[in-house]
Amino acid sequence: MFSSLLLAWYDEHKRVLPFRGTKDAYRVWVSEIMLQQTRTETVSGYYTRFINRFPDLFALAEAPEEDVLKCWEGLGYYSRARNLHKAARTVVEKYGGVFPADLEALRALPGVGDYTAAAVASIAFDLPAPAMDGNLTRVLSRFHGVREDVDIPAVKRQLLALGQEDMPPVRCGDFNQALMDLGATVCTPGTPDCDACPLRPLCNAYREGDADALPVKAAAKPPKEIQMAVALITCKNKIWMIQRKETLLKNLWVYQLTEDYEQARDIEKALHALGIRAKQAEALGPARHVFTHRIWSMTLYHYEAESADCKEGRFVTLPEMLALPIPTAMKAAKEQAIRLLTPAVLPAEEGQLPALADVYSISWRESHAAHCSLDFLEKHTAEAMEAKLREHARQGRSVYGLWMANKAVGVLILDEKENELSALYIHPDDQGMGVGRAAVAFAVHALNAGKPMKLTVLCGNERANRLYASFGFTQEAACRVLDAERNLFEHDLLRLPESKKEERP
Repeated sequence: MFSSLLLAWYDEHKRVLPFRGTKDAYRVWVSEIMLQQTRTETVSGYYTRFINRFPDLFALAEAPEEDVLKCWEGLGYYSRARNLHKAARTVVEKYGGVFPADLEALRALPGVGDYTAAAVASIAFDLPAPAMDGNLTRVLSRFHGVREDVDIPAVKRQLLALGQEDMPPVRCGDFNQALMDLGATVCTPGTPDCDACPLRPLCNAYREGDADALPVKAAAKPPKEIQMAVALITCKNKIWMIQRKETLLKNLWVYQLTEDYEQARDIEKALHALGIRAKQAEALGPARHVFTHRIWSMTLYHYEAESADCKEGRFVTLPEMLALPIPTAMKAAKEQAIRLLTPAVLPAEEGQLPALADVYSISWRESHAAHCSLDFLEKHTAEAMEAKLREHARQGRSVYGLWMANKAVGVLILDEKENELSALYIHPDDQGMGVGRAAVAFAVHALNAGKPMKLTVLCGNERANRLYASFGFTQEAACRVLDAERNLFEHDLLRLPESKKEERP
């Protein structure tokens, strides 16, 4: 009677999920590992992406662990991903890539406990094994009126035996999934919706009126709170990261962590041990992450390193950082790291002009070094370029600073009246980091898109010419000779508005 009522309800009300309706043991196993301690709504998207990336057991077994962790990124409890990878290799090596249709053999796989083994055995192979998760524990304790602490081993065994008795001879997988759905949608924690429950006529807790008090569980021990400093260490538009060796978040990439710190000196001592000489640039604020048994109460800091030399870990660019598997615990730190490593185009403020002028001087001299005399180059000092920036502003042009990791890396000057990109200079050390592309994208957006946009560039500056061409700028005339003796030539580039491009022959 129990199973017939439940299965009839399930046939009409079962949830539609991307991992439902399959008997493929590999897919059932992946979904059940993901569902451990994770909400079904969260798992759905991850499951689809994971199966697309690793469509079968062999693809997963052959993949590097770092690829598996990256695909798992954000799902949490990363030991599940590492054990999933190990188990895939075990099944390939021991069973030729075919999952064993045996409860004990499944339970012996890395990361597979009683619940997961029972779920895979029942759903994929229709074996009569109750998958005792929180939903089944709650439904069975209410239905049978079990009023003892369900975390006591003897009570756990009692509930398992009751679940085994209730299991039908066929459709064992559907029976387990029906109990899961009933617990997730009707027989929920706290106050259940007994009026909608198909088991109400037979339910002991409904009859006794104490369904909301079951199951009985002892109060959980509160998680331990740990003070953690997270240092984002930048150097030449790269950021330092290290792969964790500790059990918690093992093999995932994190920023510099100092546990139970009390003051900045503790962070600096940790940096010194890594061989990193750095100074604090700014405090970035607090962050918090709750694990099962502990809470990281984090304070984020930005440090600027003198060099990229270090004993452990490595300095990575923004694309390299985004390719690494980074845990959810580092979400706030990762967002700050992206901000630090993403070029920012900001209007130049008075107090910033000396720093911008210094970058302007260095980058101008670098770009003209092959064409100008040493005496002429040396006239373009930081003081001279600061005066030039002020003159641009006096003549009505807009002066912008280009920044990365709170450091000036370039100068952009726009003439809105002439609809012209008047100047773009980037420090030689910061070229190839996407700064120029961000600046030109900003200029295209800031200038009048309905009019032709103009700029002038040295003919021999191939990097700049390729960059401008990628934004639709084309050469309008042959190179002009500025100084034949010094081989100094320039040409004009033009970017037509979209409405005019089709009119060109």
